[in-house]
Amino acid sequence: MNPIDRRTFLAGLAGSFVLVSAESLRGGALLAAPQYGAAPAKPAIGAASDACWLDVAAPFVVEDPSLELVTQILLTATCFPGVDGFRDSKYATEYQILLWDANGREIPLGNDGRLEIPSLRPTLVKMTDVAGRKAFWGGAKIRIAPSRNQVSHAGDLFSAGFVRWATPGNFDNVHAHPAAPQQALGHYNYSMPFPSLGEYHAAFALFNPNDTESAGAVRTVDRLGRTVVERPYKLNPHQTTLYTLADLKPAATPGEALAIAPLKEEKVRDGGVVVVHNDSDVVSFAYTLMKGRDGKSFTVEHPLHFSSDAPVKPARPTPYGPNRAFPASALLYTPLLFAGRRFGELQLESRFYLSASRWLEEALWMMPFVTTSDGMIAWVSNRDEKFPERVTPAAVTDQGLLRLTEFQSCRLDARGLPLPDAFSGGFGVATIPKTSHSLNKVEVRVTNWGRAAFTHFRPGGAVHKSYRKAENRGDVASDYIVSGCQVRGRGDNRKRDCLLALMNIEFEEEHTDAPTIQLFGPSGLLAEKKVGDFPPLACRHLLVSELFPQVESDPGTPLTVRMLAPNAMMIVSALHIDYERRDIALEHGSDRHSTFQDFKC
Repeated sequence: MNPIDRRTFLAGLAGSFVLVSAESLRGGALLAAPQYGAAPAKPAIGAASDACWLDVAAPFVVEDPSLELVTQILLTATCFPGVDGFRDSKYATEYQILLWDANGREIPLGNDGRLEIPSLRPTLVKMTDVAGRKAFWGGAKIRIAPSRNQVSHAGDLFSAGFVRWATPGNFDNVHAHPAAPQQALGHYNYSMPFPSLGEYHAAFALFNPNDTESAGAVRTVDRLGRTVVERPYKLNPHQTTLYTLADLKPAATPGEALAIAPLKEEKVRDGGVVVVHNDSDVVSFAYTLMKGRDGKSFTVEHPLHFSSDAPVKPARPTPYGPNRAFPASALLYTPLLFAGRRFGELQLESRFYLSASRWLEEALWMMPFVTTSDGMIAWVSNRDEKFPERVTPAAVTDQGLLRLTEFQSCRLDARGLPLPDAFSGGFGVATIPKTSHSLNKVEVRVTNWGRAAFTHFRPGGAVHKSYRKAENRGDVASDYIVSGCQVRGRGDNRKRDCLLALMNIEFEEEHTDAPTIQLFGPSGLLAEKKVGDFPPLACRHLLVSELFPQVESDPGTPLTVRMLAPNAMMIVSALHIDYERRDIALEHGSDRHSTFQDFKC
């Protein structure tokens, strides 16, 4: 189809684009810069007596010599006031890591697991070193608080800490899961879509970080929301259980859970949704671990909680208003759309997995669209007569849209869309009613390596606008963090790199912006650079090695990327590239104040 001007497209999208931060579940679900002196992490001296400690959960921590599988935790230290508070060495983030084995027995850590890290000095913690053990598996809780005399509490629990796994042939990362007390009480449906289990073998790690028992049921459903397998679960405080996802059979060890076996349950061959419902007062937290049956991929993603006690309205027969307008309630985005686009030796392709929970209405209407590098609309579902042919399963399409009822899901392949050859851009979804970005996943594949990785979408509209209300933020529209980047080697001897995916997600306003990319290492700010004007809805992809050719990271010392946009709502995600392993990992990025309004003491 011919590109559509953004204003023409917007004329058909009446609405306020309101999205309550469902991931929090509150209410229901520039120029070259000098290097700074090294300021390594040190044992925490203790936060102020009135410090606000918030928690994130790491549902799967493992050290397994038989699998050559190790776990690291990357701490980013994003607490500081204003835009440039990181330049003052007195501002730091206090951390405490609490670790339990699979049975819920605490594994004592040195210095009681406490660290104090100066602002934006990414710090990698090797779990085998701090635990003093060579073999264990279980779950962890990471506690975060700002150091004295600065911000009141951590502003972003999605970039506070990352769990990283590595083997000789694979690596992956995902952020630790917010587990603040405000989120941990009540009855919830906790779900995420999973891909074809004919292509992937998957395991499911379920962890109870609470001091009381968590119990309920875990089940898998097919793409049309029909239950395939359901099992009760009961987790003692701090206990972890592993399942093979296809049959929800408990596994005694990580090796058993991750061992690729023939698929016996044909009903999930095309994929589906995993759902956890807690009957107890406290919830558990989970990671879904996926291994490619071919190509040896390893990638991890997490589900999302939605309140299960709220009343659900009947499905509306059509979401359209007068003149076929689509009065969107929410806008969700990912800047990771690739349809045969090459970056050096990598040829990239994307697939998208969209799903619904049980929340506001019996049916969720979704209108997917694609944007270009200059903000044009390259494709939109309700102007495509062949749209049902592009969706698996086609049965969830209606009136040029997706119509997903309780726990239904679908897949769209970027190569199946009518886009130019070697295309890359942004992928958005307008929805009625509201939903959450985390229920929607993106898979990026390196087709010539046979490797793939997953992450999830980002929120736009009023959710992103609300970040500016955080106290001591500074006057910027976007303050995004991605971490775990490494840049090593040069030219034909490139060993590591990072592809940044930037997108201006302004919809109602005409804010064009030229974002600044800052690069931080363990010693602080390494370099910064403006990257040119991005008009609304423009999406572009930039290699860190080309942005900062003078920067090279040391082995084992990941870098943090910060994107600042003073006027426009923008997002940045990252594709981490390991040329030695021939493997990739994804990180969706998060604004430094994305949970400031949601989690408080």
